[in-house]
Amino acid sequence: MSRKIALFGLGDDLYKDDWSQENIVAIGALNTDSNTPKTIELNGQPTPVLSVTQLKKLSFDFIIITDTSQFNKIYITCAQACIPQFKIISYDTYIHHVRNKVEYNVDDEQTILKLIGDKNIQRILDMDLYFADGPSTNRNRGNYAELNTYNLPIHANLELIGLAGKEYWPIWDNIYNRIYHKLDSVLLQYFDLLLVMKIRPIEDYIHLINSTYGSWKYALIQIEKDSLAHNELNNLDYTGLNLKATWLQAQNTVWLLLSRQKQITELYVICHKPYELPNLPPIYHPIHAGKDGHEGFGLPGDDTGENISFLNPYINELTAIYWMWKNTTADIIGTSHYHRFFVNEPADSYISDSHNFLDEQTIHALLNNHDIILRRSVPYGNTEDCFRKYMGYDFYEAAKRIFQDIIRGVAPDYEEAFLFALSRHNCGHAFNMFITRRHVFDAYCNWLFPIVLEAANRIDFAQIPKPPHSRIIGFMGEALLMPWLMKQRLRIKELPVVEL
Repeated sequence: MSRKIALFGLGDDLYKDDWSQENIVAIGALNTDSNTPKTIELNGQPTPVLSVTQLKKLSFDFIIITDTSQFNKIYITCAQACIPQFKIISYDTYIHHVRNKVEYNVDDEQTILKLIGDKNIQRILDMDLYFADGPSTNRNRGNYAELNTYNLPIHANLELIGLAGKEYWPIWDNIYNRIYHKLDSVLLQYFDLLLVMKIRPIEDYIHLINSTYGSWKYALIQIEKDSLAHNELNNLDYTGLNLKATWLQAQNTVWLLLSRQKQITELYVICHKPYELPNLPPIYHPIHAGKDGHEGFGLPGDDTGENISFLNPYINELTAIYWMWKNTTADIIGTSHYHRFFVNEPADSYISDSHNFLDEQTIHALLNNHDIILRRSVPYGNTEDCFRKYMGYDFYEAAKRIFQDIIRGVAPDYEEAFLFALSRHNCGHAFNMFITRRHVFDAYCNWLFPIVLEAANRIDFAQIPKPPHSRIIGFMGEALLMPWLMKQRLRIKELPVVEL
């Protein structure tokens, strides 16, 4: 159902629109004498013409002033009749700020700011620049003479990220910490709140929830009440997405508040031989990498479900990471090695002798302010020099050409980053060690494995008799983390590791 609208005034603006998107309840007139028509046909229906006294008794979302020549007089008449002032708007305001766009009023903004405080929200992605419509060009929202009951500002410590399309004005930098122009630019970051205030068709709401899932703890979505979108979103089953849905009443709309429930954290300890592991928190899960065709040594293997375990002699621990990608559902996921573990110490060095292994609480705290945890980069010079020294110039150059050709075909936007990371960057995050949220992990694996598996198809291992040369794909796969990171806007937390 569309909004309930009252039109006020018999001027030209009454006929600017066919009003087919709205439910017109009545038309107001300053004078309702014998010369004033009793009804006017709009949308093919006779619409009653009423005085302001009659009009105020009806239920409507907005009064749109449709006689600009008497705008001031109509506005004052409606306000004196105690019609809420935020409901009295011009046709232009309705078109540009209400119909299929952001529906803003100060009361609702204050309610949102209270929710932000109550939920201890520290980082927001404002999809529709909702706060740019506020009663101030900076973060002050209180102590206005006409709005003296409004006293909640946008908190100075709130990290507010805006998303703007082509319409961007630098003055908005007074409100937002940063404004991006594409959702893809921030899709892998994590936010306490996704704020969606623009009225959208149902398919756009569904796409937005699905495409950003995993990127937020809460999502607050404004919806036109009693609309198709309202009805369909109200009937969705959110439990399968581990979400709780709460409906909130706004001034003229409804809000859907989605909140993530408890998040599962799993760190996989990648092992390829028997090893006496230290005493670890329960979130650590040892896994036998390359178990395919072997008896094993008492650990679950990467040879179940959808797997590429047979490639382990050539791609190293990437077989375990592939298995994690295809066969697990943890919200927060990460890797360590049987003898290498992240420790909760300052990253003054990339090696530590601490046994202060990360637990679930520490990981959650770190990922509140970061998107991925990585081993501190190793200062070994550039990756290319390392490979050339380790495997020989000619062999490495041939392998590099294969990978460059594959990247040019399947991920051409990354070719320059690939070359830069190998030859001109003086550090790298080694050993495929990371901890991150699921949506970041999935994005990386979706990018990485088409490259790695195509390289496995192109390289004839029969011509590469023994390690380390036979493991070139694994080593290059490890090096691919850096060019992928270079193209993302991820907030990185570096930690040292202990090597047992």
